[in-house]
Amino acid sequence: MTVDDIGAGSFRALIEMATEPLYVVGSDGRFELVNEEFEQVTGYNREQLVGMKPERLLHDEDDDEWTRRVQLLKGDRSTETERWVGRIESKHGTEVPLEWVISLQAGNGQTCVVGRAKDLREEDRQKQKLDVLNRTLRHNIRNQMNIIVGKATTLQNVDDEGYRTAAEKIETIGKEIISISNKARKAQEHVDIPPDEECQHDLVPVVESTVAKFGIKYPSVNVVTTLPDEAHARAPPSVETALLELFENAAVHHPSGSGPVFVTVSKDETQVSVQVEDECEPIPEQVQEVVSRGVEQPLKHSSGLGLWIVQWAVESVGGSLTFDRREDDAGNVVTLTFERISDG
Repeated sequence: MTVDDIGAGSFRALIEMATEPLYVVGSDGRFELVNEEFEQVTGYNREQLVGMKPERLLHDEDDDEWTRRVQLLKGDRSTETERWVGRIESKHGTEVPLEWVISLQAGNGQTCVVGRAKDLREEDRQKQKLDVLNRTLRHNIRNQMNIIVGKATTLQNVDDEGYRTAAEKIETIGKEIISISNKARKAQEHVDIPPDEECQHDLVPVVESTVAKFGIKYPSVNVVTTLPDEAHARAPPSVETALLELFENAAVHHPSGSGPVFVTVSKDETQVSVQVEDECEPIPEQVQEVVSRGVEQPLKHSSGLGLWIVQWAVESVGGSLTFDRREDDAGNVVTLTFERISDG
């Protein structure tokens, strides 16, 4: 079987246009078609790759895996793809970890292998860069801004009213930057998708525990809860962090700085919802759009980053985050919705 048997020019065009390393291995077990990205990751040019067996690229300890995976696909027609991580040795001798994904395409009584090879080095490198930059920036911002806030507090004791006013503004902005730094730490901790076994929770005790923890930090805030006996849902471990963010936004953005928070957990046959209501001005539409649509735009204050934390927590399990206003227009309603699971 050849490439021409499964789509000819249009198939070739799709592979050439792809931004990931793609390839086709013919029924003779040799590369028949590769794109430019596959050339780059292997170090070989197209003329060298076409006609080569995939096993030749693989590391000595991984060279049997290709054959085994192809045979698994041929032996189990209920499985459409095989996915595994294996190493290759590039033309220049570099060991490259790749995620291999293959599927079979049949035609004219023969079968070829169509696949993708994802270079894992860039993903690992980007994660490492993010970790290093995040830690460095958070550390420097927190330490330096604490100094600035301390100096600004001291300046507020001078006789000059102009200095006092300026110092108060510096202190306010400094505390806001520290808050953003702290939220950035939380965001980094909760961006990964958790394992399924860690995502089964009764949200009633979760809410009760979160309210208790929130009360320690904000003892003057009144939190009113309306809870059923139980509400089991597919929710991530970070749901508590998400709720704390919503509680804090509801309290600190109230004109008094410690406004009330209303929490309601409800459920139907398929879903569990957690509603957090406040008595605040409308959440800015720009913030709602940025978080709901996932568009990258500057956020004016830390509450925007806090809502990102909420969104990442919810979407990690396929849940949803919605914004609304109370019927009396006296506050916001933020709703987290999760899949309901069997009780107990």
